[in-house]
Amino acid sequence: METNNIDILISEADKLIHMASEEMMRAEEDVTAHLVCINARQSLLNYLIAYLQKNGETLKRPITMAGLLDQCRGIDGRFELVDLTPINCRNKSEHDDYCLHVGTVGECLKIAKQIRAIALADHPGY
Repeated sequence: METNNIDILISEADKLIHMASEEMMRAEEDVTAHLVCINARQSLLNYLIAYLQKNGETLKRPITMAGLLDQCRGIDGRFELVDLTPINCRNKSEHDDYCLHVGTVGECLKIAKQIRAIALADHPGY
């Protein structure tokens, strides 16, 4: 894939993670959990896809968070540190349900930030 498309994926992921982070800064009763959920989830997917494409990998179908993460683990062992257990939709290729609990979406956002740090690291993994 062209570098430009990878840059677009990363740029969009950065915007989404920023919006989710801003939403989480509100008082807990004012947080729109659905908004955090969809933004964090899409940013996570974008970072994983961009990382795989940057490394010349073909995405395996069905495309799920867990599947993408497994592919990334085959390239860089640092992805072994990522635990998707708190994310309910990690194994679904169709994401038609959303988490509505602030604690759950907060975990999803934390995982998206962890994946971002690994996927965009300047130095190669071990």
